[in-house]
Amino acid sequence: MPDAANKRDVVLVIHGMGTHAQDDTRKFINDGINLAAKRFGFEKFNFEKEVELIEFNYSKFLDEVRNKDANYAETMSKHLSFLAGHGLAANIISELTEFFADFDEDKALYTHWMDVLYYGETFWGEKIRVDLAVKLNELLKSANLKAQSVHIIAHSLGTAVLHDTLAEVYDPDSAVRNKVPNLDPNLFFVDSLFQVANVSRMVHLLSEVDDPLTSIVHPHADGCSKVMYNVHNTFDPFTWLLPYNRPLDRGGDTEVKTVRVVNTHDIQEYMEAPPVAKSILNTVLSKKVSKENYDKAVSEHGKTSVTTSFAELQKAFKDIKNSATASGKIEALKVFFRTAKDFKDLAEKILK
Repeated sequence: MPDAANKRDVVLVIHGMGTHAQDDTRKFINDGINLAAKRFGFEKFNFEKEVELIEFNYSKFLDEVRNKDANYAETMSKHLSFLAGHGLAANIISELTEFFADFDEDKALYTHWMDVLYYGETFWGEKIRVDLAVKLNELLKSANLKAQSVHIIAHSLGTAVLHDTLAEVYDPDSAVRNKVPNLDPNLFFVDSLFQVANVSRMVHLLSEVDDPLTSIVHPHADGCSKVMYNVHNTFDPFTWLLPYNRPLDRGGDTEVKTVRVVNTHDIQEYMEAPPVAKSILNTVLSKKVSKENYDKAVSEHGKTSVTTSFAELQKAFKDIKNSATASGKIEALKVFFRTAKDFKDLAEKILK
């Protein structure tokens, strides 16, 4: 029998877009929650000592794929041409090559954007879902034997990877079900899901796995989790295109309204935000934060935010946010990049 006194529940973390060294996301999440916990009055708290904090990393695989082509980083057009033999349609390559001719090189944004393209529009996306299904199957079987709860924190593109993998696990005809021996869909029920900077609806246009607004990935009676939180920052441009707005009976929508750095998409910034950390501590560890300590933490966190008021920031970014609409996959890929770039350019002027 498991030793209840020493039993630590499992928290699986899944990174987002861009290059991520193994365990970096695990560290950023741990650091962010610990900083928030200190503001709540938990002085000697260390999240990774309270749970089994495990990371699923697919960045290493994508980096290896990219580096197989020596010229991939020279220009976007060469990179897009490289993908022609890996599942990317010729008409998409042509339109996107023309689109990117109007932009200066921005390696950080390109890396983020290319990861979305790699995952959603090439056959490597299925490989990533199979890898995650294997990881989850092993983890859930082990947790079941040890009577551990399982919680998942996914960020950015990781929200789509997680959603699509869970959705495919329950489809008897999916590639995931066919490629993973001994997969037990009955185990794929998790205690809580934290979808942070959720881009699953936008990526759905590309991957065409089940629609996040109607799929089994939700916390209702016929869903695959007990609790689910949709976490987003009002000023995170990556969440503006096709935002996740499905009603969540258990858990809910958590909105962050503070801006402390230009990169409002940053995972540690999300974890350090009081409303996010409070939900995680309460849901994962049953750790209660008093109203007095919570209000104090909100005040202290707010002091480190930009001096521009919330209303002023809303007004400043209104036009960019309102333009973040798209109906087709090619248009979505363009809008996704352009919105992030326009936000970054304006934010650097406002927040400098």
